[in-house]
Parts: sequence; structure tokens; C-alpha cells
Amino acid sequence: MRVLCATALALAAVVVPALTAQAEQPVNLGSTQIVDTVGALGGQEAEVESALNRLYNATGAQLFVVYVATFDGVAADESWATATAEQNGLGTDDVLLAVATEERIYDIFYPSDFQLDTEATREVENEFLPLLSDENWAGAALAAADGYREAIEGPGFPWGFVLGVLVVGAVVIGIVLVIGRRRASARHTAELADLTKLEQRASRALVHLDDSLTTSEQELGFAVAQFGTEASAPFVEALEAARTKVGEAFRIKQTLDDGVPETDEQARAGLLRILELCDQADDELDRQADAFDELRALEQAAPQTLVQVRADAERAAARLSAAIEALRLLEQRYSSAAVATVEDNTEQAEMLLTFVGRTASQAEGAIAAGKSGSAAIQLRTVQASVAQAGQLLDAIDSLGDRLAEATQSLDAVVADTRHDLAAAKAFQAEATSAELSAGIAAAEASLAVAESPSTLANPVARLERLTAANQELEGTFGRTRDAHTRIQNARVALDGTLATARGQIVAAGDFITTRRGGVGETARTRLAEANRRLDQAVSLAGDDPVAALAEAQQANSLAGAAISAAQSDLTSYQPVGPSRGMFTGPGVSEAVVGGIIGALIGGRGGGFGGGFGGGRSRSGCFGALGGFGGSSRSSGGSLGRSIGRSVGRSAGRSSRGRF
Repeated sequence: MRVLCATALALAAVVVPALTAQAEQPVNLGSTQIVDTVGALGGQEAEVESALNRLYNATGAQLFVVYVATFDGVAADESWATATAEQNGLGTDDVLLAVATEERIYDIFYPSDFQLDTEATREVENEFLPLLSDENWAGAALAAADGYREAIEGPGFPWGFVLGVLVVGAVVIGIVLVIGRRRASARHTAELADLTKLEQRASRALVHLDDSLTTSEQELGFAVAQFGTEASAPFVEALEAARTKVGEAFRIKQTLDDGVPETDEQARAGLLRILELCDQADDELDRQADAFDELRALEQAAPQTLVQVRADAERAAARLSAAIEALRLLEQRYSSAAVATVEDNTEQAEMLLTFVGRTASQAEGAIAAGKSGSAAIQLRTVQASVAQAGQLLDAIDSLGDRLAEATQSLDAVVADTRHDLAAAKAFQAEATSAELSAGIAAAEASLAVAESPSTLANPVARLERLTAANQELEGTFGRTRDAHTRIQNARVALDGTLATARGQIVAAGDFITTRRGGVGETARTRLAEANRRLDQAVSLAGDDPVAALAEAQQANSLAGAAISAAQSDLTSYQPVGPSRGMFTGPGVSEAVVGGIIGALIGGRGGGFGGGFGGGRSRSGCFGALGGFGGSSRSSGGSLGRSIGRSVGRSAGRSSRGRF
């Protein structure tokens, strides 16, 4: 054992410097700093990763980029990015940018004590959000990384120009102060001018409305004498309401004139309220004035109006018998609920026409007695009654038309529902669905009611019920059919995708194992995650082939990423010191030799098991080798960033929206 330890220590003197030089320094979110389940980054993932590394090297801040199709797994009012950050234990300098490409939503997590405040992060977001809108996914990630880096670093300070800037600045400040005072004075003058104009408008409105009130009070007296107190009651109410508004307007004006200074904003608000009150009062008075103008016109043409309203009443009476017969036929054919809205229309119309005849005779007597004002009121009542009787009779005809149209439409909806039921039942035989079964049952029940042989029916109600059931069945059938299609397509593609993923994982494992001396942590963790995703795909294959297919595709992608990361490690693998090349021969790389030596001196508990973390091996042989690789990113070690992520966890804030 002592001989083996001595040999291993000698080998470590050669191997450890090489491993330290090539160790990668990424930070993982699960297994990687970049998660792209939708292939958004395409062939630019390496470019994005370089930008993330530049951000960390310059500022110590870490940006995690996640592209998914949709945000699932959290409540609607929760942040998907925050939940992801908390689940992965992001630290105080970690930012997570998550993008749902199908939903077109972005969600960003910032730790509560992040180096940039809300205003600064919003400025960075404004730089890359337009790129998300253009679906330039990689460009957005690059802009985010560079934007945060530039914002944290801040602009450099040109000390060479300090004195010149101070001199020029003093002159500029003087000019700006003079111009600023002039502009402020100009703005104040313009505001005062606007306020003066507003005060003039308010004063004119108050004077105009006060005069209108006086005129309206005089006209009210004439109206009461001409048409009576009852007919003038609406005018009285409008006049009282106008007086109340004018009183409030005058009180506001007095407050503005009382010698106690108000701010410009207070004065403007008071003047605008005066204008509002005056406009409302004026409109109320105008409406009542128009009504009295109509009455006066009716008074002037009372004899002619009497002849016209009697002719209209006779035409309505002539329709009454036909309407009674039409209503009787509707009641024979349809249910009472179907005709409930018009069942007493003929009785109401007959009563109104009787009233019209009596009131028209009274108006004729008033005209003969020279009481034109009373005649005008009675004639206006007659006109309204005749119009209402006509509306009652029209409603019977309209209902008959609607019931006939509903009966015709019901036949078409019945046929459509039968067709949909047949298709849904045929599909149900292949793919059982509780939701579809409920939709079929509801449609069948509504169809049974629609085709009921009942003598008295309500086709409108039947049509509404059957239409709603048919629409629900169509929606449920469509959703179920689409889901079944997705499942079937996933089953077809799953076997081939699983085989491809297995092959890619085996290839990645062989590549990494045979070159492990030069392969760092990124490739290994992605390979481990690929294996986990493959196991998950296999376990889901029977119950949820859609989810299984997604897992298999991700496993294949991760395995490919593992190979890419390993190749990148080998490209940058440069052993240092006098030992470089001492174990290599023709056709054999340092990486392969390093892997063989690592396996030789590692064993189950020794070797480098305690090396990169500074711990002690179980055999006690290589505990003293701990700490290789360092703890900071800048030194080339692999634990600096992962430690920063696992400690100092804190609450944060999120920025969400659509693009």
C-alpha cells in the first residue's frame, strides 16, 4: 500500500497540474447554465455560453438562461422564474432569464440585494426585449448578458479630461441656468394665460346660466297657466335641479375670489367644476324647453292633430281582430311559456283604444271651447296611447315569426347534433374519455327534448338548449380528438426517439470515459442528466407517451450537449509544467493518459475523491491533495460558481410580461 501511495503521489505531481489547468468553471441550473427545451438557440448555444462567462468574469454575476414552450407548474399569480430560482438555490448574484416561446412571455428573477436596482435592470431589459419580440432568441440572451455586464461595470471615468470638463461645465451650467430660468418663466406665463382664459369662460357660463334661469322661471309661469300644473311638473323639477347646480357653481366662484390664495391646480380644478355644473344645468333646461315647444306646436295644430290621431286609432282597431285570431293560433300550437310575453297584449291594446276614443272626444270639446292648452295635453296623451297599442299588436306578429324561424332552425340543429353524436360515439369506442362521455349524455338528453312529440312546445327554448349542448359536444369532441392524436403521434415517434437517445448517451459515455483525464464537469453533468431523462422517458412511456417523448428528446439533446462540452474541454486541454508529454507516445493524448492515471490512483475512496473539494480520502492516501482547482472562477477551478449558487440564498423580485 505504501508503495502504491508513493507511486500515486508521484503520478499526481504530473497529473494534477494538468487537470487544474483545464477545469471548466460553469454554474449549473440542474445540470447546465443554459436550458433550451425548444431548440431556440440552435447552433448559437456556445456563443451564448461565452457571453455568460464574460459576464461572470467581469462582474461576479451569473445569468441563467431558460427557454421553454410554456410556463407550467406555478399559480397564475406566481413567478415561474422565482419558483425555479428557489428550487435550484440561486445565490445573491444570480439572475434567471426564463422565456416561454409559445406563450410569448418572459419572466426574470433578480435576488433582493442584486448589484443593479430596478431602474437599471429595466434599462437592460429594454435592450433585449425587442429581440424576443423578433424571435431572435440567441440575440436576446447575448444582449441580456452584455447588458447586465455593462450596467454593472458602468462607464469608465476619463480622468484625463477632468479639468477640461470642469471648466467647460462651469460655462455650460451658467448658460443652462439662464436658459432654464427663461424657459420656466415662459412656461409660467403660458400657464397663467391659460388659467385666465379658463376663468373668463367660467364667468361667461355663470352669467349665461343665471340669465337662463331667470328666463326659465318666467316661462314656467306661462307654461303652468297654459298647460296646467300637472303638465308642467317635469319643467319644475328641471328648474329646481338647475338652481341647485348654479348655487354650487357660485359658491365655488366665491371661494376662488375670497382673497385666500389657491394654487394654480386648485384654481383650475374649481373653474373646470364651474363649467361642468353650468353645462349640466343648461342641458336639463334645454330638454324641458324642447318639450314645451312641442306642446305649443301641438296647440297651434290641434284640429288637424285630432283628425290624424282618430285615423291612427281606427287603423289600430282594425288590426285588433286579426291579432286576437293570431294569438289564439299561437296558443293552440305552442306552450304557454312560449307565448307568455304576449298573452294579454290584445286586452291591453283594446283598453288603450277605448281610452283613446274617450280622450279624443275630450280634446275635441276643449278645442271647441277655446281651451287650446288643455287640448294639446290631451292630444299628446292620445298620440302616445295609439303608438303603444300598435306596439302591443306588433309584438304578437313578431313572436309568431320568431317561433316559426326557431322551428325551422331546430330541424337543422337536430340533424347536426345527430351527426356529431355519431362521430363522438365512434371515437369513444377507440379512446375512452370521461369528459366526452358527459358531453354525449348531455347532447342526447337535449336531443330527446327537441324531438319530443309534445303537442304544445316551445321551439325557442328547445333550440337554445340543443344548440348549447351541441356546441359543448363539439368543443369536448375536438379537445379529446386532438389529445388522442397527440398521444398516437407520440407513441409512433417514441420508440425511435428512445433508440436515438440511448445511442447518443452510449456514444457520449464512451467518449467521456476514454478521455476523462481532459473532460470537465459540464460534460459529465449533462450526461448524467441525459441518463436521468432517459429513465424518466421509459417510466412514462406506458401512461403518458407525450411526456415520455419530450423526456426522450431532451435526453438526446443533453447527450449531444455532453459530447460538445467534452470536445470543447479537450480543445482547451493544455497540461503545464515539465511533465507535459512525459507519458504520451505516438497516437496517445495527455487526456487519455490522465484518465488512466486518475483511475489507477483513484480507487473507491482515494485518488482524487478528496482532491477537488479539499476533503480526505477514505484510504487516507490523497487527503492532502485537497483543494486542487481553487474555489474561484478566475483561478480556473470548478467550484467557485457552484458554491456561490448554493449559499447566500435570498428572496428576490421578478420582472414579467409579454413580448
